Amino acid sequence: MKLYTHVLGLTFLFASICLAQGHATHGGSSTSGAIDLGEISFPNSGSAEAQKHFIEGVLLLHSFEYGRARQSFQEASRIAPDFALAYWGEAMTHDHRIWGEQNRDAGLAALAKFGRTQAERRAKAPTLREKLYLDAVEQLYIDGTQEEVARRYSNAFGDLSRQFPDDTEAKAFYALSILGLTGSVRDTENYMRGAAIAETIYEKNARHPGALHYLIHAYDDPTHAPLGLRAARLYGTVARSASHAQHMPSHIFFALGMWEDAVVANTASMKTARDAGTGGYHPLHWMIHAYPQLSRDEEAYKLLAVIEDDITKDPSPYARTHLAMSRATLLVETRGKGPASLIEPVDASGIAMLSTFAGHDLAIGLEYVRRKDLDAARRLLVSLRGRSAGKKRTESNTGVVSRYSTVSQNDLDAASVMENILDSAIQFAAGERDSAIKKAIAAAEAEDKLIFEYGPPTIPKPSWEHVGELLLDAGRKEEAANAFKNALKRYPNRRLSNEGLKNSTQ
Repeated sequence: MKLYTHVLGLTFLFASICLAQGHATHGGSSTSGAIDLGEISFPNSGSAEAQKHFIEGVLLLHSFEYGRARQSFQEASRIAPDFALAYWGEAMTHDHRIWGEQNRDAGLAALAKFGRTQAERRAKAPTLREKLYLDAVEQLYIDGTQEEVARRYSNAFGDLSRQFPDDTEAKAFYALSILGLTGSVRDTENYMRGAAIAETIYEKNARHPGALHYLIHAYDDPTHAPLGLRAARLYGTVARSASHAQHMPSHIFFALGMWEDAVVANTASMKTARDAGTGGYHPLHWMIHAYPQLSRDEEAYKLLAVIEDDITKDPSPYARTHLAMSRATLLVETRGKGPASLIEPVDASGIAMLSTFAGHDLAIGLEYVRRKDLDAARRLLVSLRGRSAGKKRTESNTGVVSRYSTVSQNDLDAASVMENILDSAIQFAAGERDSAIKKAIAAAEAEDKLIFEYGPPTIPKPSWEHVGELLLDAGRKEEAANAFKNALKRYPNRRLSNEGLKNSTQ
Protein backbone atom coordinates (compact mmCIF):
# COMPACT_ATOMS: atom_id res chain seq x y z
CA MET A 1 0.00 0.00 0.00
CA LYS A 2 1.33 3.42 -0.89
CA LEU A 3 0.47 6.44 1.13
CA TYR A 4 1.78 9.79 -0.05
CA THR A 5 2.19 12.31 2.72
CA HIS A 6 2.14 16.00 1.98
CA VAL A 7 2.89 18.99 4.16
CA LEU A 8 3.53 17.36 7.53
CA GLY A 9 4.35 20.39 9.61
CA LEU A 10 6.06 19.73 12.86
CA THR A 11 4.29 21.31 15.53
CA PHE A 12 3.53 17.76 16.76
CA LEU A 13 1.61 17.53 20.00
CA PHE A 14 3.89 14.60 20.51
CA ALA A 15 3.03 13.52 24.00
CA SER A 16 -0.65 13.02 23.26
CA ILE A 17 -0.01 11.46 19.85
CA CYS A 18 2.40 8.89 21.26
CA LEU A 19 0.09 8.01 24.12
CA ALA A 20 -2.79 7.54 21.72
CA GLN A 21 -0.82 5.31 19.32
CA GLY A 22 1.37 3.52 21.84
CA HIS A 23 4.76 4.62 20.45
CA ALA A 24 7.70 5.94 22.42
CA THR A 25 8.65 9.57 22.02
CA HIS A 26 12.13 10.06 20.53
CA GLY A 27 14.29 13.16 20.50
CA GLY A 28 12.01 15.62 22.28
CA SER A 29 13.50 18.05 24.76
CA SER A 30 10.65 17.57 27.18
CA THR A 31 7.71 15.29 27.81
CA SER A 32 5.11 18.01 27.50
CA GLY A 33 4.36 20.79 25.06
CA ALA A 34 4.97 20.97 21.34
CA ILE A 35 7.91 19.76 19.28
CA ASP A 36 8.75 22.64 16.93
CA LEU A 37 11.16 21.75 14.16
CA GLY A 38 9.79 23.51 11.08
CA GLU A 39 7.73 22.39 8.11
CA ILE A 40 8.55 20.27 5.08
CA SER A 41 6.80 18.39 2.29
CA PHE A 42 8.32 14.97 1.66
CA PRO A 43 6.04 12.58 -0.27
CA ASN A 44 7.08 8.95 0.20
CA SER A 45 5.78 5.40 0.23
CA GLY A 46 6.19 4.68 3.92
CA SER A 47 3.29 3.50 6.05
CA ALA A 48 1.02 6.00 7.77
CA GLU A 49 2.13 4.79 11.19
CA ALA A 50 5.82 5.40 10.44
CA GLN A 51 5.33 8.87 8.95
CA LYS A 52 5.56 11.08 12.01
CA HIS A 53 8.87 9.48 13.03
CA PHE A 54 10.31 9.73 9.53
CA ILE A 55 9.32 13.36 9.06
CA GLU A 56 10.66 14.25 12.48
CA GLY A 57 13.93 12.55 11.52
CA VAL A 58 14.25 14.60 8.32
CA LEU A 59 13.51 17.83 10.17
CA LEU A 60 16.13 16.98 12.80
CA LEU A 61 18.57 16.05 10.04
CA HIS A 62 18.20 19.52 8.54
CA SER A 63 19.11 21.00 11.95
CA PHE A 64 22.15 18.69 12.38
CA GLU A 65 20.53 17.01 15.39
CA TYR A 66 22.03 13.75 14.23
CA GLY A 67 21.55 11.59 17.31
CA ARG A 68 17.88 12.45 17.71
CA ALA A 69 17.30 12.09 13.96
CA ARG A 70 18.84 8.61 14.06
CA GLN A 71 16.42 7.56 16.80
CA SER A 72 13.47 8.79 14.76
CA PHE A 73 14.55 6.98 11.60
CA GLN A 74 15.19 3.79 13.57
CA GLU A 75 11.71 3.99 15.04
CA ALA A 76 10.26 4.46 11.56
CA SER A 77 12.07 1.35 10.27
CA ARG A 78 11.02 -0.63 13.36
CA ILE A 79 7.40 0.18 12.62
CA ALA A 80 7.79 -0.39 8.86
CA PRO A 81 10.75 -2.72 8.14
CA ASP A 82 10.27 -2.30 4.37
CA PHE A 83 10.45 1.53 4.53
CA ALA A 84 13.41 2.28 2.24
CA LEU A 85 13.78 5.95 3.14
CA ALA A 86 13.96 5.21 6.87
CA TYR A 87 17.27 3.39 6.24
CA TRP A 88 18.35 6.20 3.90
CA GLY A 89 17.77 8.68 6.74
CA GLU A 90 19.64 6.64 9.31
CA ALA A 91 22.63 6.37 6.97
CA MET A 92 22.51 10.14 6.38
CA THR A 93 22.98 10.79 10.11
CA HIS A 94 26.47 9.31 10.03
CA ASP A 95 27.92 11.89 7.62
CA HIS A 96 28.54 15.44 8.88
CA ARG A 97 30.08 16.82 5.73
CA ILE A 98 30.64 20.49 6.56
CA TRP A 99 32.00 19.55 9.99
CA GLY A 100 34.54 17.27 8.33
CA GLU A 101 33.19 14.20 10.15
CA GLN A 102 31.96 10.78 9.03
CA ASN A 103 31.40 7.35 10.54
CA ARG A 104 31.65 5.20 7.42
CA ASP A 105 31.28 1.90 9.23
CA ALA A 106 28.06 2.98 10.95
CA GLY A 107 26.65 4.39 7.71
CA LEU A 108 27.26 1.12 5.89
CA ALA A 109 25.77 -0.84 8.80
CA ALA A 110 22.60 1.26 8.64
CA LEU A 111 22.21 0.54 4.92
CA ALA A 112 22.98 -3.16 5.40
CA LYS A 113 19.90 -3.48 7.59
CA PHE A 114 17.80 -2.88 4.47
CA GLY A 115 19.80 -5.10 2.14
CA ARG A 116 23.20 -6.74 1.89
CA THR A 117 24.28 -4.97 -1.32
CA GLN A 118 23.60 -1.71 -3.06
CA ALA A 119 21.83 -3.55 -5.87
CA GLU A 120 19.59 -5.41 -3.42
CA ARG A 121 18.71 -2.21 -1.59
CA ARG A 122 17.93 -0.37 -4.82
CA ALA A 123 15.68 -3.18 -6.01
CA LYS A 124 13.65 -3.03 -2.79
CA ALA A 125 12.93 0.72 -3.06
CA PRO A 126 9.38 0.98 -4.48
CA THR A 127 9.71 4.12 -6.65
CA LEU A 128 12.32 5.62 -8.96
CA ARG A 129 12.55 8.71 -6.78
CA GLU A 130 13.27 6.65 -3.66
CA LYS A 131 15.83 4.58 -5.57
CA LEU A 132 17.61 7.84 -6.43
CA TYR A 133 17.61 8.91 -2.77
CA LEU A 134 19.29 5.60 -1.90
CA ASP A 135 21.72 6.05 -4.80
CA ALA A 136 22.73 9.42 -3.34
CA VAL A 137 23.44 8.22 0.19
CA GLU A 138 25.35 5.20 -1.17
CA GLN A 139 27.86 7.66 -2.65
CA LEU A 140 28.85 8.78 0.85
CA TYR A 141 30.20 5.36 1.75
CA ILE A 142 31.88 4.18 -1.46
CA ASP A 143 35.69 4.01 -1.44
CA GLY A 144 37.48 7.20 -2.47
CA THR A 145 39.05 10.34 -1.11
CA GLN A 146 36.81 12.70 0.81
CA GLU A 147 36.92 15.08 -2.16
CA GLU A 148 35.77 12.31 -4.53
CA VAL A 149 33.05 11.21 -2.11
CA ALA A 150 31.74 14.76 -1.74
CA ARG A 151 31.65 15.31 -5.50
CA ARG A 152 29.84 12.02 -6.28
CA TYR A 153 27.33 12.64 -3.50
CA SER A 154 26.60 16.18 -4.65
CA ASN A 155 26.26 15.07 -8.27
CA ALA A 156 23.76 12.39 -7.22
CA PHE A 157 21.53 14.90 -5.44
CA GLY A 158 21.92 17.28 -8.36
CA ASP A 159 20.66 14.58 -10.74
CA LEU A 160 17.77 13.81 -8.40
CA SER A 161 16.82 17.50 -8.23
CA ARG A 162 16.79 17.78 -12.00
CA GLN A 163 14.69 14.64 -12.51
CA PHE A 164 12.20 15.74 -9.85
CA PRO A 165 12.26 19.56 -10.01
CA ASP A 166 9.36 19.92 -7.56
CA ASP A 167 11.12 17.88 -4.85
CA THR A 168 12.01 20.49 -2.25
CA GLU A 169 13.89 18.02 -0.04
CA ALA A 170 16.14 16.94 -2.89
CA LYS A 171 16.95 20.61 -3.48
CA ALA A 172 17.68 21.19 0.19
CA PHE A 173 20.09 18.27 0.44
CA TYR A 174 21.64 19.30 -2.87
CA ALA A 175 22.28 22.79 -1.47
CA LEU A 176 23.93 21.30 1.61
CA SER A 177 26.00 18.94 -0.52
CA ILE A 178 27.41 21.93 -2.41
CA LEU A 179 28.45 23.54 0.87
CA GLY A 180 30.17 20.27 1.73
CA LEU A 181 32.18 19.91 -1.49
CA THR A 182 35.26 21.17 0.34
CA GLY A 183 34.45 19.68 3.75
CA SER A 184 35.04 22.17 6.54
CA VAL A 185 36.94 24.53 4.22
CA ARG A 186 34.85 27.47 3.02
CA ASP A 187 34.63 28.06 -0.71
CA THR A 188 32.76 31.29 -1.41
CA GLU A 189 31.73 30.33 -4.94
CA ASN A 190 30.27 27.02 -3.76
CA TYR A 191 28.60 28.66 -0.79
CA MET A 192 26.86 31.19 -3.00
CA ARG A 193 25.68 28.38 -5.30
CA GLY A 194 24.24 26.60 -2.28
CA ALA A 195 22.63 29.82 -1.06
CA ALA A 196 20.93 30.37 -4.42
CA ILE A 197 19.23 26.98 -4.15
CA ALA A 198 18.28 27.52 -0.51
CA GLU A 199 16.78 30.90 -1.40
CA THR A 200 14.39 29.23 -3.88
CA ILE A 201 13.21 26.90 -1.10
CA TYR A 202 12.79 29.81 1.31
CA GLU A 203 10.64 31.65 -1.24
CA LYS A 204 8.18 28.75 -1.24
CA ASN A 205 8.42 27.81 2.44
CA ALA A 206 9.88 30.29 4.94
CA ARG A 207 9.57 27.66 7.70
CA HIS A 208 11.80 25.09 6.00
CA PRO A 209 14.58 24.38 8.55
CA GLY A 210 17.07 23.31 5.91
CA ALA A 211 16.62 26.45 3.84
CA LEU A 212 17.07 28.67 6.91
CA HIS A 213 20.01 26.67 8.28
CA TYR A 214 21.92 26.43 5.02
CA LEU A 215 21.40 30.12 4.25
CA ILE A 216 23.04 31.02 7.57
CA HIS A 217 26.00 28.75 6.82
CA ALA A 218 26.31 30.06 3.28
CA TYR A 219 26.29 33.71 4.37
CA ASP A 220 28.59 33.19 7.37
CA ASP A 221 31.54 35.21 6.09
CA PRO A 222 32.60 38.85 6.49
CA THR A 223 31.13 39.97 3.17
CA HIS A 224 27.80 38.14 3.06
CA ALA A 225 26.79 37.98 6.73
CA PRO A 226 24.15 40.77 6.52
CA LEU A 227 22.27 38.66 3.97
CA GLY A 228 21.81 36.00 6.64
CA LEU A 229 19.99 38.20 9.16
CA ARG A 230 16.54 37.34 7.78
CA ALA A 231 17.16 33.60 8.19
CA ALA A 232 18.77 34.17 11.58
CA ARG A 233 15.69 35.95 12.89
CA LEU A 234 13.49 33.02 11.87
CA TYR A 235 15.46 29.82 12.36
CA GLY A 236 15.65 29.68 16.15
CA THR A 237 11.91 30.23 16.48
CA VAL A 238 10.87 27.95 13.59
CA ALA A 239 12.94 25.05 15.00
CA ARG A 240 12.96 25.94 18.67
CA SER A 241 13.07 22.27 19.72
CA ALA A 242 16.53 21.82 18.17
CA SER A 243 19.47 23.15 20.16
CA HIS A 244 21.62 23.65 17.06
CA ALA A 245 18.84 25.60 15.35
CA GLN A 246 18.60 27.93 18.35
CA HIS A 247 22.36 28.43 18.27
CA MET A 248 22.86 29.01 14.54
CA PRO A 249 21.39 32.56 14.39
CA SER A 250 24.21 33.70 16.66
CA HIS A 251 26.65 33.16 13.76
CA ILE A 252 25.01 36.13 12.08
CA PHE A 253 24.55 38.03 15.34
CA PHE A 254 28.30 37.71 16.02
CA ALA A 255 28.94 38.94 12.49
CA LEU A 256 26.97 42.08 13.17
CA GLY A 257 28.17 42.61 16.75
CA MET A 258 24.66 41.98 18.11
CA TRP A 259 25.79 40.63 21.47
CA GLU A 260 22.47 40.76 23.30
CA ASP A 261 20.80 38.75 20.53
CA ALA A 262 23.67 36.27 20.59
CA VAL A 263 23.27 35.76 24.34
CA VAL A 264 19.52 35.16 23.97
CA ALA A 265 20.03 32.65 21.15
CA ASN A 266 22.73 30.68 22.94
CA THR A 267 20.96 30.73 26.29
CA ALA A 268 18.01 28.99 24.65
CA SER A 269 20.30 26.60 22.78
CA MET A 270 22.22 25.64 25.90
CA LYS A 271 19.03 25.02 27.88
CA THR A 272 17.60 22.76 25.18
CA ALA A 273 20.86 20.82 24.97
CA ARG A 274 21.23 20.42 28.72
CA ASP A 275 17.59 19.40 29.11
CA ALA A 276 18.42 16.61 26.66
CA GLY A 277 21.55 15.71 28.66
CA THR A 278 24.10 16.70 26.02
CA GLY A 279 26.05 19.41 27.87
CA GLY A 280 25.47 22.34 25.55
CA TYR A 281 29.12 23.38 25.67
CA HIS A 282 29.15 24.86 22.17
CA PRO A 283 26.52 27.56 22.92
CA LEU A 284 28.04 27.91 26.40
CA HIS A 285 31.38 28.90 24.88
CA TRP A 286 29.71 31.40 22.57
CA MET A 287 28.01 33.01 25.58
CA ILE A 288 31.33 33.09 27.43
CA HIS A 289 32.64 35.17 24.54
CA ALA A 290 29.55 37.38 24.20
CA TYR A 291 29.15 38.36 27.86
CA PRO A 292 32.50 40.22 28.12
CA GLN A 293 31.61 42.22 25.01
CA LEU A 294 28.72 43.55 27.12
CA SER A 295 30.95 44.07 30.19
CA ARG A 296 29.10 41.24 31.95
CA ASP A 297 32.19 39.29 32.93
CA GLU A 298 30.74 37.74 36.09
CA GLU A 299 28.05 35.95 34.09
CA ALA A 300 30.75 34.46 31.89
CA TYR A 301 32.64 33.21 34.95
CA LYS A 302 29.49 31.45 36.19
CA LEU A 303 29.22 29.61 32.89
CA LEU A 304 32.86 28.58 33.13
CA ALA A 305 32.07 27.03 36.52
CA VAL A 306 29.35 24.92 34.88
CA ILE A 307 31.75 23.21 32.50
CA GLU A 308 34.47 22.93 35.17
CA ASP A 309 32.00 21.08 37.38
CA ASP A 310 30.73 18.87 34.56
CA ILE A 311 34.21 17.81 33.53
CA THR A 312 34.91 16.27 36.92
CA LYS A 313 32.13 13.78 36.13
CA ASP A 314 32.64 13.31 32.38
CA PRO A 315 35.98 14.48 30.91
CA SER A 316 34.89 13.82 27.33
CA PRO A 317 36.80 15.31 24.38
CA TYR A 318 33.76 17.57 23.81
CA ALA A 319 33.99 18.89 27.38
CA ARG A 320 37.77 19.21 27.47
CA THR A 321 38.11 21.07 24.18
CA HIS A 322 35.38 23.51 25.19
CA LEU A 323 36.93 24.03 28.61
CA ALA A 324 40.25 24.93 26.95
CA MET A 325 38.50 27.31 24.54
CA SER A 326 36.44 28.92 27.30
CA ARG A 327 39.46 29.51 29.52
CA ALA A 328 41.42 30.95 26.60
CA THR A 329 38.54 33.27 25.71
CA LEU A 330 38.20 34.60 29.24
CA LEU A 331 41.94 35.08 29.72
CA VAL A 332 41.99 37.31 26.64
CA GLU A 333 38.63 39.07 26.96
CA THR A 334 38.87 39.89 30.68
CA ARG A 335 42.66 40.29 30.80
CA GLY A 336 43.11 37.59 33.40
CA LYS A 337 40.66 39.03 35.93
CA GLY A 338 38.76 35.77 36.31
CA PRO A 339 39.34 32.73 38.54
CA ALA A 340 42.80 31.25 39.00
CA SER A 341 41.70 28.15 37.11
CA LEU A 342 41.94 30.08 33.83
CA ILE A 343 45.67 29.37 33.58
CA GLU A 344 45.37 25.70 34.54
CA PRO A 345 46.19 23.40 31.60
CA VAL A 346 43.48 21.13 30.19
CA ASP A 347 44.15 17.46 29.48
CA ALA A 348 44.55 17.03 25.70
CA SER A 349 45.27 13.29 25.76
CA GLY A 350 43.64 11.33 22.97
CA ILE A 351 42.76 14.49 21.00
CA ALA A 352 44.66 15.16 17.77
CA MET A 353 43.23 18.59 16.93
CA LEU A 354 45.71 21.40 17.62
CA SER A 355 44.15 24.84 17.59
CA THR A 356 41.97 24.44 20.68
CA PHE A 357 44.83 23.69 23.06
CA ALA A 358 47.31 25.89 21.19
CA GLY A 359 44.86 28.74 21.74
CA HIS A 360 44.87 28.11 25.47
CA ASP A 361 48.69 28.07 25.46
CA LEU A 362 48.63 31.41 23.64
CA ALA A 363 46.18 32.95 26.09
CA ILE A 364 48.14 31.74 29.14
CA GLY A 365 51.38 32.96 27.59
CA LEU A 366 49.92 36.41 26.89
CA GLU A 367 48.67 36.58 30.47
CA TYR A 368 52.18 35.88 31.73
CA VAL A 369 53.49 38.63 29.45
CA ARG A 370 50.89 40.96 30.95
CA ARG A 371 52.16 39.98 34.41
CA LYS A 372 55.76 40.62 33.23
CA ASP A 373 56.74 36.99 33.86
CA LEU A 374 58.60 36.42 30.61
CA ASP A 375 60.22 33.16 31.71
CA ALA A 376 56.77 31.62 32.22
CA ALA A 377 55.62 33.08 28.90
CA ARG A 378 58.58 31.48 27.13
CA ARG A 379 57.68 28.10 28.65
CA LEU A 380 54.22 28.45 27.15
CA LEU A 381 55.76 29.31 23.78
CA VAL A 382 57.75 26.07 23.94
CA SER A 383 54.55 24.17 24.77
CA LEU A 384 52.69 25.83 21.92
CA ARG A 385 55.42 25.00 19.42
CA GLY A 386 55.59 21.43 20.70
CA ARG A 387 51.97 20.77 19.87
CA SER A 388 52.51 21.10 16.14
CA ALA A 389 56.16 20.08 15.87
CA GLY A 390 56.56 17.41 13.21
CA LYS A 391 52.82 17.09 12.64
CA LYS A 392 51.18 17.06 9.24
CA ARG A 393 47.62 17.14 8.02
CA THR A 394 46.08 13.76 8.79
CA GLU A 395 42.88 11.84 8.14
CA SER A 396 41.62 8.97 10.27
CA ASN A 397 42.07 5.52 8.73
CA THR A 398 39.67 3.84 11.15
CA GLY A 399 36.48 4.42 9.18
CA VAL A 400 35.58 7.21 11.59
CA VAL A 401 36.64 10.74 10.65
CA SER A 402 36.26 13.07 13.65
CA ARG A 403 37.38 16.56 14.54
CA TYR A 404 39.09 14.97 17.56
CA SER A 405 41.02 12.33 15.61
CA THR A 406 42.42 14.39 12.76
CA VAL A 407 44.75 17.34 12.21
CA SER A 408 43.52 19.80 9.60
CA GLN A 409 45.69 22.15 7.56
CA ASN A 410 43.81 25.06 9.11
CA ASP A 411 44.77 23.68 12.53
CA LEU A 412 48.44 23.73 11.58
CA ASP A 413 48.24 27.20 10.01
CA ALA A 414 46.37 28.65 13.00
CA ALA A 415 48.90 27.18 15.43
CA SER A 416 51.70 28.82 13.43
CA VAL A 417 49.97 32.21 13.67
CA MET A 418 49.55 31.75 17.43
CA GLU A 419 53.22 30.95 17.87
CA ASN A 420 54.15 34.23 16.16
CA ILE A 421 51.67 36.25 18.21
CA LEU A 422 53.09 34.97 21.49
CA ASP A 423 56.69 35.22 20.27
CA SER A 424 56.14 38.83 19.21
CA ALA A 425 54.53 39.69 22.54
CA ILE A 426 57.54 38.29 24.41
CA GLN A 427 59.98 40.11 22.11
CA PHE A 428 58.13 43.39 22.56
CA ALA A 429 58.10 43.04 26.35
CA ALA A 430 61.85 42.25 26.24
CA GLY A 431 62.52 45.53 24.43
CA GLU A 432 62.83 44.26 20.84
CA ARG A 433 59.97 46.46 19.73
CA ASP A 434 60.53 46.93 16.01
CA SER A 435 61.16 43.26 15.24
CA ALA A 436 58.23 42.29 17.46
CA ILE A 437 55.84 44.56 15.56
CA LYS A 438 57.04 43.20 12.22
CA LYS A 439 56.47 39.64 13.40
CA ALA A 440 53.01 40.54 14.74
CA ILE A 441 52.03 42.15 11.42
CA ALA A 442 53.19 39.02 9.56
CA ALA A 443 51.02 36.92 11.88
CA ALA A 444 48.02 39.16 11.20
CA GLU A 445 48.50 38.92 7.46
CA ALA A 446 48.68 35.13 7.80
CA GLU A 447 45.50 35.05 9.89
CA ASP A 448 43.68 36.97 7.16
CA LYS A 449 44.24 33.96 4.89
CA LEU A 450 42.81 31.38 7.27
CA ILE A 451 39.40 29.72 6.91
CA PHE A 452 36.89 32.02 8.53
CA GLU A 453 33.39 31.94 9.90
CA TYR A 454 31.89 34.02 12.66
CA GLY A 455 32.07 32.94 16.26
CA PRO A 456 34.56 33.14 19.12
CA PRO A 457 37.89 33.56 17.33
CA THR A 458 39.81 30.32 16.72
CA ILE A 459 42.87 32.39 17.55
CA PRO A 460 41.66 33.79 20.88
CA LYS A 461 43.72 36.96 20.56
CA PRO A 462 42.93 38.36 17.09
CA SER A 463 46.22 39.17 15.40
CA TRP A 464 45.34 42.69 14.23
CA GLU A 465 44.11 43.57 17.70
CA HIS A 466 47.45 42.38 19.07
CA VAL A 467 49.27 44.49 16.45
CA GLY A 468 47.19 47.51 17.41
CA GLU A 469 48.03 47.13 21.09
CA LEU A 470 51.76 46.88 20.35
CA LEU A 471 51.66 49.93 18.09
CA LEU A 472 49.64 51.89 20.62
CA ASP A 473 52.13 51.03 23.35
CA ALA A 474 54.91 52.17 21.00
CA GLY A 475 53.18 55.51 20.52
CA ARG A 476 52.35 54.88 16.85
CA LYS A 477 48.71 55.85 17.17
CA GLU A 478 47.75 56.28 13.52
CA GLU A 479 49.11 52.84 12.61
CA ALA A 480 47.46 51.40 15.71
CA ALA A 481 44.09 52.82 14.69
CA ASN A 482 44.38 51.14 11.28
CA ALA A 483 45.25 47.82 12.94
CA PHE A 484 42.21 48.01 15.22
CA LYS A 485 40.02 48.82 12.21
CA ASN A 486 41.37 45.70 10.52
CA ALA A 487 40.49 43.66 13.61
CA LEU A 488 36.96 45.06 13.64
CA LYS A 489 36.42 44.11 9.98
CA ARG A 490 36.96 40.48 10.90
CA TYR A 491 35.49 40.61 14.40
CA PRO A 492 32.88 43.41 14.48
CA ASN A 493 32.09 45.32 17.65
CA ARG A 494 34.75 43.63 19.80
CA ARG A 495 35.09 45.44 23.10
CA LEU A 496 38.90 45.35 23.22
CA SER A 497 39.30 46.50 19.61
CA ASN A 498 36.74 49.26 20.13
CA GLU A 499 38.62 50.42 23.20
CA GLY A 500 41.93 50.28 21.34
CA LEU A 501 40.56 52.28 18.44
CA LYS A 502 39.17 54.90 20.81
CA ASN A 503 42.52 55.19 22.60
CA SER A 504 44.32 55.44 19.26
CA THR A 505 42.25 58.40 18.10
CA GLN A 506 42.28 60.49 21.29
